[in-house]
Amino acid sequence: MPIQFNDMFEKALEFALQKHKWQKRKNNNIPYYRHPISVAKNIETYKKSQNIELLMTAALLHDTVEDCENITLQEIAENFGYYVAALVDELTSNESEIKKIGKTDYLKNKMTNMSSYWLVIKLSDRLDNVKDLHTTNEIFGLIKKSVWLFSKKFVYQSEFSIFS
Repeated sequence: MPIQFNDMFEKALEFALQKHKWQKRKNNNIPYYRHPISVAKNIETYKKSQNIELLMTAALLHDTVEDCENITLQEIAENFGYYVAALVDELTSNESEIKKIGKTDYLKNKMTNMSSYWLVIKLSDRLDNVKDLHTTNEIFGLIKKSVWLFSKKFVYQSEFSIFS
């Protein structure tokens, strides 16, 4: 049975399309707006939740504050509610904090304090990034695969240290 959405999801779709309109994916020059749509689709496909629209709305908006000019969490909250804004905030990297404590400790803190909804959206985001590997140009694809293998090792080590 198709999911019935209210105006919030439709409004978020229009917002994401508008804000990402001129952006391209770094690795393959595909219009960027396809990424948040794909992340939302992954959630629709793989997650069962009474709050599926909320999750999919946050997925559509997950990169807007970080990647688009002049978008604030306050604007997200005013247009889509504070719960969506809180999820977008969780998904937005804090570059000043990363510089202050380092990426390893930043990710460790992020993962230790993450909500289950953050995890669902983040995994859907990563799934779309992995699906995207086949469209990368050859050199960038090799670099990306090498970085992915290294980061996989890093994440496993970080997760092990967090939970041990």
